[in-house]
Amino acid sequence: MENMIFSLSTTLVGILVVFAGLIILIVCLSCMNKLMNAKKEKPAEAAAPAAVVEIPVQEEEIAEVDDGAIIAAITAALACIWQENQEQSGFVVRRVRRVQTSTARARAARDEQIFSRL
Repeated sequence: MENMIFSLSTTLVGILVVFAGLIILIVCLSCMNKLMNAKKEKPAEAAAPAAVVEIPVQEEEIAEVDDGAIIAAITAALACIWQENQEQSGFVVRRVRRVQTSTARARAARDEQIFSRL
């Protein structure tokens, strides 16, 4: 019985110490956030607001791009970049292949995020 009371008191003290540390951490982070925001707001008030220009986007122009075209564009860009240094670096693009490391759900979410911004 005495061991059980000791273990419960030790557990309670441990939990209180952890929560006290978390509260102190939250207070410190909120103070730092207020200090950082106060420094950022001073120059922002002096700056003139920039004019916002909206560019209309026609959704009809957005079409599916062939993977072969993307691969050709990447290969051409790499060839242009390293064309001058090919003798020195020895870098040659042999093939480009897509590596699928994410799940179908992750790919669908990523595609949704990308196409929602177009």
